[in-house]
Amino acid sequence: MIKVIKGELAMDFRDLEIIKTLDDERNITRAATKLYVSQPSLSYKINTIEQELGVSLIIRTKKGIRFTPQGDHLVDYAKKTLNGFNKMKDNLHSIDNENKGVIRLGVSHNLARYDLPELLSSFTNDFHKIQFKIITSWSQSIYKLIASDEVSLAIVRGDVSWKGYKILLDQEPICIISKDEIDIEKLPSKSRIAFKTDIGLQNTIDNWWKESYNEPPNEAMLIDNLESCLKLVEKGMGYAIAPNIGIREHENLNIVPIKNKKNEIIYRDTWLLYREEVDYPLMQKFIRHIKAYYKYND
Repeated sequence: MIKVIKGELAMDFRDLEIIKTLDDERNITRAATKLYVSQPSLSYKINTIEQELGVSLIIRTKKGIRFTPQGDHLVDYAKKTLNGFNKMKDNLHSIDNENKGVIRLGVSHNLARYDLPELLSSFTNDFHKIQFKIITSWSQSIYKLIASDEVSLAIVRGDVSWKGYKILLDQEPICIISKDEIDIEKLPSKSRIAFKTDIGLQNTIDNWWKESYNEPPNEAMLIDNLESCLKLVEKGMGYAIAPNIGIREHENLNIVPIKNKKNEIIYRDTWLLYREEVDYPLMQKFIRHIKAYYKYND
């Protein structure tokens, strides 16, 4: 609820969570479901906040909602306040016990699928009281989460522009992957299985193709994830162009790294991002563990 203190308005954390959830979902019905309230109750609460503040915060449209300039300002305030509060709670847990606490981590989809289980299990074997709060998404979305301080650490893929600390953990070649023998010159006539990925990787693959061929690829299928794509490749239904992160689970596949005009292999980078103020022991231990997992040498 909104409280009045000496004639001024003070929003509690529930109000801020409502504003943040509305921004996340951009839909009243979905936000109500996420907040475990009814849609009429949420609409009433929004109206109450608007009346107390004396401004309109959202505009309802056929496609959902969008925020007014005043609403956008409140969203920024809500995120900063909630993030600061969560970080304070995380740090409190580790003051008396450096082996206990919360780590908020953002990880790109493919890393979450192929690397994250082993990365976490090998860490929690030694630190049983650690609580992880993990968000997985496309790398550009994870980058936004660490930029807005919603996660403390991010492991992302591709090119990044980050003013805090960043560590290059790994470089994987982007490869042509096929069950059959690969003839690069005849690739445009072969069936390609494409998969949904982030914009950065898609642009890299598209640019390489345009530099290499004068005709578009023969896309026979479009799959929503790399894992399913590679299973179809394994069945001989076509070839794929992808980082070789998933190859370890598939045998008897032919791979050929793609190269630029200078005959240099094109790589997909994996980065660890965090802020300079990461200074409590638990987080430092986890950062060292990540670096060891990827065999990073300082």
